[in-house]
Amino acid sequence: MIQTKAILTGVAAAVAFSAAAHAADPPGSWNPGPFSYERPAPRYVEMVSGWYVRGDFGYRFNHIGSVEAPSATTDIKYPNSLGVTFGGGYKFKWFRADVTADYAPRVTARAASTTGALQPQYTNRLDALSILANAYIDLGTWGGFTPYVGAGAGVTYLRSRDYTDTTVLPVNNVNSNGKTNFSWAAMGGIAYRVNPRIVVDLGFRHLDLGELQTTGAGPATTSTMWKRLSTDEVRLGFRFLLD
Repeated sequence: MIQTKAILTGVAAAVAFSAAAHAADPPGSWNPGPFSYERPAPRYVEMVSGWYVRGDFGYRFNHIGSVEAPSATTDIKYPNSLGVTFGGGYKFKWFRADVTADYAPRVTARAASTTGALQPQYTNRLDALSILANAYIDLGTWGGFTPYVGAGAGVTYLRSRDYTDTTVLPVNNVNSNGKTNFSWAAMGGIAYRVNPRIVVDLGFRHLDLGELQTTGAGPATTSTMWKRLSTDEVRLGFRFLLD
């Protein structure tokens, strides 16, 4: 009996000593054991908020609805072009808004007269500058990819240079004409956040540009109205998060 009490007393003393020694160690030095759970380090998430700047490069499929001229026209062409976008905005979780400036370099638009002998009869070199306020809605994130839809409204300045009308002799031309139109856009795409600061964006946008009247100068002044100009643009862009 005495021997049993001595053994129990020794065990109790050993447990008490071990607990006291464990309590004296700082918490970070405890051995978690082979089956313990360690919380992973926090990672960035897609639904964040903050300011950003953006840059986009695009390929534009340009369109003209019609050309009103002194004679009926056919074979209307508005060649495809490149485009570049710069802007900045703010993202709040699933909502995003920004202001952008878009520029499309000069291309030569043409329309042929159905009654003239020379082709083409009406030509002008068009470029476009658009300033838009845009809003977007993110549709959730799957595997790091975030689809979105958006719309924008603003103004587009269309400028024509080297307008030529070959239906009159001598050839009728003027250096430049320009007009500022109301402009709107509808867009959609998918974004991927490659790191906490950079988002890659692949998108599609329809942009309405308005119309432009070009007027020749000379003994026989003529004018043409280039109506319902628009573009469908495929864009690759980058957003840089500032916060």
